[in-house]
Amino acid sequence: MQSCITMRRDEYEQRKQKLDEQLDAGIDLLRAAHRQQTRALDLVWMTSAEEDVQIPLPRQSPAAPAAAASAPAPVRETAPAPRRKAGELYDEVGDALAHVPEVFDRSDLCERLGYAPDRGSLYRVFQELVAEGVLSIHSRGEGRQPTRYRKTSADDGEADA
Repeated sequence: MQSCITMRRDEYEQRKQKLDEQLDAGIDLLRAAHRQQTRALDLVWMTSAEEDVQIPLPRQSPAAPAAAASAPAPVRETAPAPRRKAGELYDEVGDALAHVPEVFDRSDLCERLGYAPDRGSLYRVFQELVAEGVLSIHSRGEGRQPTRYRKTSADDGEADA
């Protein structure tokens, strides 16, 4: 005697489609978790590095080149600056803020400074200015898109003076 389970073609297709959707969702979750872990590692590295660090960009999926093509080309940075005294970078950034747009990113500021400060040092200055209310984060960076900062109204009065 042979036991046989029967399944209609449409039931088979539905179950197969559901399994494929679950696989896709699982892969998307795993990729998102990997991106978050990589960002956290990059952040730790940028804030603790004592030298100018170039963080490698994540590998792109086949669909990503089209999105990357619409992203603006990165600004070519000048040679790294010599070591600065304590507070000197903070003062230089404060002076340069009067000459950058209301919403700007790191490359705008480096262009105004005329050199590329250590990434970790510049990040700490940005964080201090955010904590003081001089800047706010307009949009957090993701992938090739840099974090963009906005000058607050408290800073606008100083820039006009």
